Amino acid sequence: MPNSNLLQELIVELLVAISGLSTYPVPDRPPEVVLISHQELEGMACDRPCEVYGWFPGGRTIFLDDRLNPVEETPAAGILVHELVHFLQQENGRFSNRRSCEDWVKREQEAYQIQIRWLRRQSAAGEPSIGIGPPPWRLIGCDDGTAGDKE
Repeated sequence: MPNSNLLQELIVELLVAISGLSTYPVPDRPPEVVLISHQELEGMACDRPCEVYGWFPGGRTIFLDDRLNPVEETPAAGILVHELVHFLQQENGRFSNRRSCEDWVKREQEAYQIQIRWLRRQSAAGEPSIGIGPPPWRLIGCDDGTAGDKE
């Protein structure tokens, strides 16, 4: 589990990096990042067993799987980048219709694009591997309008 002061410093650094990779300004107040068990995260984000590592339900709190150490592990920091992008999207009123399939897909695409660009800048190999599977919009049909419920 990362030191909370180091995690707070990382959050600020990542927000600055995301700002440089996007049009989002650095917010005056960063979100809180809470590390919880994978089982708790599944219950909150999926309502069933699933491969979830981070979740931003809206508001000011991001939840991360407590098996991750974003301070010391670049792929884990990449997951935090993805969730921070969602926080910045909220703070800037982007894709505000979370129940719209189209907005949900655009929201996820942007978060994955920024996450992957950030990871590539961190990696000498240039290709992220862990924590990046097929983007969810390729796996989940969202014709029913509920795509924005959970990631």
